[in-house]
Parts: sequence; C-alpha cells; structure tokens
Amino acid sequence: MVKPPQNKRDLLFLPFVYSSILFSCIPFYSFTILAEGTEATHITESHSNNEKDASYTGAVLKEEFATECLWLACDQTTALATRQETPLSKAPSIVTVITAEEIKNLGYRTFIEILRTVPGFEILKRGDLGISLPVVRGVQCENRVRVMVNGHFTMNPARGGIFETFDDFPVENIKRIEIIRGPGSAVYGENAFLAVVNIITFDAKDIDGVKVSSGYGNFDTYDENITFGKTFGKLGISGMARYRQTNGFDGIIESDTQTLMDNALSSLGFPPASLAPGRIHDDRQEYDMELKATYDDFYFNGWYTNKRADTFIGPQYALTDVSFFEIDYVFGEVGYKKTFDESFTIRPRVYYDQFDADNYIKALPDGTTLPFDTDGDGVIDTFTTYPDGITQRLKVIERIVGTELPFDYRLFDGNIFTLGMEYRLINQVPKSASYNYNPETLEPLDSMQSFTDTHPFFEDHTRRILSFYLQDTWDITDTLNLTLGVRHDRYNDFGETTSPRAGLTWAFMKNASVKVLYGEAFRAPNFLEMFTLIKPSIQGNEDLDPERIRTYEVGLNYQFNKHVTSSINYFNNDIKDLIVLRALSTTQGTTRYENFGDAHVQGIETETKIDITKGNYVFMNYTFQNPEDGDGDDMPFVAQHFGNFGVNAHYWKYINTNLSTFVSGRRSREAGDPRDDLPSYALLNLSVIAKEFFKTMEVQGTVFNLLDKDYSDPGPISIPDDFPRPGRTFFVGLSYRF
Repeated sequence: MVKPPQNKRDLLFLPFVYSSILFSCIPFYSFTILAEGTEATHITESHSNNEKDASYTGAVLKEEFATECLWLACDQTTALATRQETPLSKAPSIVTVITAEEIKNLGYRTFIEILRTVPGFEILKRGDLGISLPVVRGVQCENRVRVMVNGHFTMNPARGGIFETFDDFPVENIKRIEIIRGPGSAVYGENAFLAVVNIITFDAKDIDGVKVSSGYGNFDTYDENITFGKTFGKLGISGMARYRQTNGFDGIIESDTQTLMDNALSSLGFPPASLAPGRIHDDRQEYDMELKATYDDFYFNGWYTNKRADTFIGPQYALTDVSFFEIDYVFGEVGYKKTFDESFTIRPRVYYDQFDADNYIKALPDGTTLPFDTDGDGVIDTFTTYPDGITQRLKVIERIVGTELPFDYRLFDGNIFTLGMEYRLINQVPKSASYNYNPETLEPLDSMQSFTDTHPFFEDHTRRILSFYLQDTWDITDTLNLTLGVRHDRYNDFGETTSPRAGLTWAFMKNASVKVLYGEAFRAPNFLEMFTLIKPSIQGNEDLDPERIRTYEVGLNYQFNKHVTSSINYFNNDIKDLIVLRALSTTQGTTRYENFGDAHVQGIETETKIDITKGNYVFMNYTFQNPEDGDGDDMPFVAQHFGNFGVNAHYWKYINTNLSTFVSGRRSREAGDPRDDLPSYALLNLSVIAKEFFKTMEVQGTVFNLLDKDYSDPGPISIPDDFPRPGRTFFVGLSYRF
C-alpha cells in the first residue's frame, strides 16, 4: 500500500470507482438499457364415383382456395404466430419470413447479419465482450428476444440471452427464419418480450444427399461446412457439421478507461499502464453440429456448439493482453405428433439443455493502480498497484430439463382450440471461481487462487417453472379471423405472471388485409440479476419483479398486383419495471439490481417487395421509431430512422447478383455525454453467385461495405472515438452437392 500526498485536489477527477471495476470484469456481463400444431386446414375430398359428388368436391376445393387467397401471400405460411400453419397475412402477429434462397442471395455468413435486414431491427456490437446484439423497436434485446431452433427454446439462464453463442450461427443449414415483431409471451412465455425468432434448419427431404462448402475472407476467416440428409423408408436423417475461425476485425482504440486513469494519476508519480493505442481483440473459433431424425410420428433434434472468443476491448473498456470466454452448449429434444380423426392433435415433447461456461477475464492491464477510500469518509486515502492486473476465471454449469404437452382440437370448421402445459427445471451450479486478488480485502495475490467455497460468483440455485396456456383461433367468416390467448407462468423464485393476447385479422377486400393486435409479455429476471454473490461490489436481488410490456399494433397489407406487395405497421410499446444496476445509498461502493425505470416506444414500419420475374426482385423497408425513457428523454444509441433496400438480378441462368444497403440515421448519446450524436451512415453490399456451370458447383463472392464507409458503434465516454467497425471486406465461398 502507498499513502497519497497531502494535496488531493487531482483526485477529485478520478473517473473510477473500484466497485464498478470488480463488477464489470465479470463475464456474465453488464446490462445497458436501450430504446419469443395442427396442420393447415385439411380439405377432405369425396371418394364417391358419382360425377355429381366429384363436381361438388371440385367446387369446394375451388371455393376454399379462393377464400384462402383473399389472405395475401397465400403461398407463404408460418407456424410461429399460433403454433399452427397459417398464411402470413392471416397470422395474428407482425411476421417476417426469410427463406434460404434470400439468405444465400444476400451473401451474409452469420445469423446476426441477417437480422439487420428485418424491419425494426438494428445490430450493435458490444464493446466489452464483442457480442453482436439486435436492437428491436428501439430497445436493446440481448435477453428480450426469444430465439428458438426448430421450436426449441435456447436461452442461457445466467443472462437470459443466446447471442453470445448464436451471433455466428451457421447460415448454410438454415431453411428459413420466422420472426415475430411484438410480444409473444402468450404463446411462448419468458423472454418473448419484443420479438420471437425461430431458426428452421433443413430436413432430410430438403437435402437428399451431401453438400460441402468452404470459404475464406478477410482477417483470416475460414468457414467449413457439411450438410447432409437422406430418407430411408420411414426414417429420415439430416444434420450439419461446421467449423468457423476468424482473427476478427483489428481496429485501433486510441484511448480507453485505463488511459483516463493514467492521466489522473500521472501527477502523483504512478507510471502509465494503458495498452492504448492498441488493437481490439475479436478472435473467434466455433464448432457446430446438428442431428435430426424422424420416424413415423416421432422426431429427435440435437445440437452442439463450442465457441471460444476474445473479449473485444474488455468489460472495463480497458485493453488487456488476454481475455476470453468459452461456451459449450448442447441440447436434445424428443417429440411425437399424432392427429386423430383430423380434429384432435397431440404433440408431447421432452428436452434437455446444458450450458458450460469458462470465462477468463482480465479486466485491467498489468501495473494498474486503483484508488480506495478505506475509512468511508469520501476521500481517497490509499492506492494499490496490481502488478499482474486484475484477473478472474469463473466456471459455471447450467442444466435445463423440461417437458411440454400441447393439444389442438378442432371444435368446428374454422375454429381450433389449443391447450397446453409446460414444466421446466433449471439448475445452476458454480464449478470454480479463481482470482489474482483477494475478493474480501482486494489486495493483489502472486498468482491465481481458488475462492470457490468462500466467494463463488453465483449461488447454487434451482428454478422451477410451471406454465399453462390456451388459445382459440376462430374464422368468424371467410375473411374475418379472431385469435384469443393467455398464458400463466409460475416461478418458484419470483412469483407468477399472466400474459394475454388478442388479434383480429380482416381481409376486407381481395388484395388487402388489416390486423389489429394487442399483447402483453414479460422478461423473467435472470440468475445474474437475482443471485450474484460478488462482495462487496454487487448484490443480486431476489425480490425482483419481471419486466413487463404492453403492445398495441395495427398492420395493413396490400397487393397492388401480382408483382408488388406492401405493408405498413404501427406499434406502441409501454414498458414497465426495467431491471437496472443501481448504486446503494446506504452502502458505499455497492450496487444492486432493481426494478427502476420505464420506457415508451412507438413507431411505423413499412415494407415493399417487387417480384419482377423468377429470381428477379426488389425489396425495401423503412422504420421510424421514437424511443423515450420514463422521463420523456430519447433512448441512447438507437436511430429514429433506418431501413434496407436491395435488388436481386438473376439475368442469366449461371449468374445471380444481389446489391443491398442498410441505412441508419443519427444515434443519440447517453445523458451527460458531451460528444456529438453518432452520424448517419449507409452500408452497401454486393454478392455474386456463379452456379450450374459445372454440375452442382456454386461459387459465391461477397463484398461487404463496398464503399468502405467509416462508421462506429456507440461506446462509453471512456472510449472517445467509439467502437470502430470494419471497412470494406470480402468473403469467397465454394460449394458442391453430391
């Protein structure tokens, strides 16, 4: 310990409190508030040989087909909105469907990049751990979007999110992505707060063979992928194996948090410790495997991901020499689907998930010096230097066991009643906690030492969730559909919540339909927020309530002709009980999660697609939103205006060209940040596919940010130039189907 000099005026400007450092170096991550069946209607044909009966049957088929085509996009359906196959414009939600062909034409290589093309979606790069996250309708959605794979819930219990695992989800095996914008808790429960995303992968009949693909891009990026599928009588088997490695973008950080600390301490004779100017660390390596099998009415779906990634800048926004987090995620699901007498369907399933997290986090670099107020009088009286920086290594296992039993019953023609029950058991077990400082006294240690028994990061905790839901979809007339639903979720650790929904869709003319929607949803407090045990810097709060949202939506679809379809949607979100980290007034240097703060967001989303001829189309969308906090101030880091525009040209059977652009308006800063707002920017991408020139071989080349636009994602005031993003980059891929 070193005593300070008598003159302490320079210390008044130290922009640092040790408690925030000790918390934010934890890899289970800080949160910043920014503005988740039965078949389609069966048509039973008469088997009579009587010509009159046959004529009648044909008339019925023709009439029902004509009625169904009153709903726009009758060639596209979704099961996400109601758990039943429904035409998009009839579904009681604002739904976007992205097909495998559209994904391939765009040239994007990861799941998170695709989400940027959806109305209402922006993408942010978090500077602490380098995770790419969506912002949906003005609100940061790390744990406020329910992400599923083939209907399987994939969220991590510790933080309630999945994007640290799935931001690089492989695109080669995606058949389609279905996305609901708006609340979905009445159907799916927790975390279906602002959107629900279902990634649907290829089945055996979709592949019927083996496809091998390989690619290379900037920053030594390699992407190797094998997809396979085959049907053997009643048995269908399909799956995927993939390896991806990249050194990641290597932008320069000119100044970081440690730089500010060095400047404040330089007059006291302490040497600088900052590694800035220095390069960010965005290295990532990932293995993914999937196996799907079907036999008669049974199915199995299994997934495995191992991902290791560097931490971009780091949780304290200070460059260090090494930090990483590694995640092993595996799930298996077995289910059964059977329909009796074309009126009653049962779909039971059981599943198991496991998350293994290993996080080695160096929050501050070698030689850093921290100031402390040891007697609590508000004046810094001691400085401690950490020769090896501040480092933690934390390991935790989370296990989920669950079962669901839904029933669908056709009460009468045009009416389907759904009743379901789900039970989930979630167990969290801290494996180890090691530090290179004493977490009680904060004194530096000569080496990493285990404090698993005395200072674990989390409590050993078990959460039990029992849920009941019911829904009724009713075709009141051929053109008017009403959906009513409600779900009740009971948690053993924070209580109960009920989520209702109502949706009215009306095809009021042959080429147009309107939707009037209402829904409520919740986000359950995650384990980080309730059961953190980092003393003395942060406290979990077992008395937290779930975040809640109430949403009103009106959507209008219109098909101008067989080529042009447009939609416009209005949404109004009221969000209550946001969970934030707040300093305790009673205990110096301690923070705790609390329900504090509301938000209100309203906006308009428009979308148009022009199908010129097969493979030639134009797409465009635009979003205006007005996100405000509970005091009426603008939410930080999100744009009021943004959108996409793209043209796909398949002008020759051997060549496909896609030109797309994302445009974002300016983004505001946090309160108290004197810097100018982040300027608007546009990213132009070009993708070219050469195919069918040699058997089943395809070659694709994509240039991202074609015009080499210089832009950044928003960072804290300790990073004056924000988080740099890549300029012009490329990726070239080759695939062959056997």
